[in-house]
Amino acid sequence: MSASLSDDFVPCLNPATLSGLPLREFLAVAAGAGFPTVEVSIQQAQAHGIGPSRDLLRELGLTVVAASGILPAGPVLPAPLLVDPDTYRACLQGLDGRLEAMAALGCTVATTVLNPRSPLDTIQARAVARERIAELADAAAGHGVRLAVEAVSVQGGLPADLDGPHPVAGTLPQLAELLHDTRAEGLGVLVDSFHWAAAGADPAHITGLGPGAIAHVQMADVPADRAVGELTDAQRLFPGDGALNWTVFAEALTQAGYAGPVSVELFNPDLRALPAGQIARLSHHAATRCWIPAEASR
Repeated sequence: MSASLSDDFVPCLNPATLSGLPLREFLAVAAGAGFPTVEVSIQQAQAHGIGPSRDLLRELGLTVVAASGILPAGPVLPAPLLVDPDTYRACLQGLDGRLEAMAALGCTVATTVLNPRSPLDTIQARAVARERIAELADAAAGHGVRLAVEAVSVQGGLPADLDGPHPVAGTLPQLAELLHDTRAEGLGVLVDSFHWAAAGADPAHITGLGPGAIAHVQMADVPADRAVGELTDAQRLFPGDGALNWTVFAEALTQAGYAGPVSVELFNPDLRALPAGQIARLSHHAATRCWIPAEASR
């Protein structure tokens, strides 16, 4: 792959990769490693103060390109779309404030996760998902924010709030069909390389999304010694350290018209145990070098 193609992608860091860090420390570590862009938990930013957060971002030369927590689950974590009705209603409290905070930070993308499986039967779960996605997308659009929805394709190791006996939409084509059926404006797809690989790493799953459909990209590599059906999020590796074909992934993103942030997102407990500065430096190196085939870097 040519260097010019990888130049279309901007390194970004997801706070989950440095789990447990306060916002100020996370931003400082990200900037120190050379990242120009970050994702944030909007709850963390609100707790820190939007004015102070904006000043800190400016001081460090960072841009917030995506924020989680449009549906919050506590002070940091996001809730998935198909939480129970009472929890969903509780999650809607303060929605406008969270979206106002995103807009004030210059963040134009709000990320959310669609449950791959649900206690609800498939037809009912998809109907609820369409209704909630449309509601959130409309609310976000009113603040100049685009809702980016992520499909989860790993089969095992899912937290209870993402799991259930009935399938919902676990691949990019299934998600794209569901988003199309919502008929809402201001919607996009969050493409995650790990989930793409867990669904079979078919480039057509990305290119078939269509021009402008991708709102955000997250990235992690897959271990070479695990079959697709055995992958769990705890096995995520730094991009370039595993078996994923990054040239194919990049070319598919480019064919789909995507150029923008690519955010390193790791849940691997062994990697998270490294010193924060080392994790950030390795993440930045990975996000900038994984696009270069090994034979070209020798």
